[in-house]
Amino acid sequence: MPIRPVINNTQAPSHKIAKFLNNNLKNMQILPDTYNIKNSIEITEELTKLHINQNNKLITLDIKDLYTNLPKQGITMATRHWLQQETIDHEERKQVIILLNTIMEQNYFK
Repeated sequence: MPIRPVINNTQAPSHKIAKFLNNNLKNMQILPDTYNIKNSIEITEELTKLHINQNNKLITLDIKDLYTNLPKQGITMATRHWLQQETIDHEERKQVIILLNTIMEQNYFK
């Protein structure tokens, strides 16, 4: 049976940087929130609004090990792209990318 190690990194410097960057990226509104769900309560509320008739099916998928399989270069490119869509100066974009790469390089999962 495969196991997933749980590592508490709340005391690691990268955790504080990640929280800081996450809050700032949220404030920058770099992604359209068309498909973003904040938590299970929000998804429950959205699903109760759906009209599902007998010809429809509702399915869920659990993507195994999604976080550890995301390509770092792709994350950096996508973030850079969305940052360029906003009125964020070059130096700030550069700093965000540096912080993002620092966080991803200090990931314990391989």
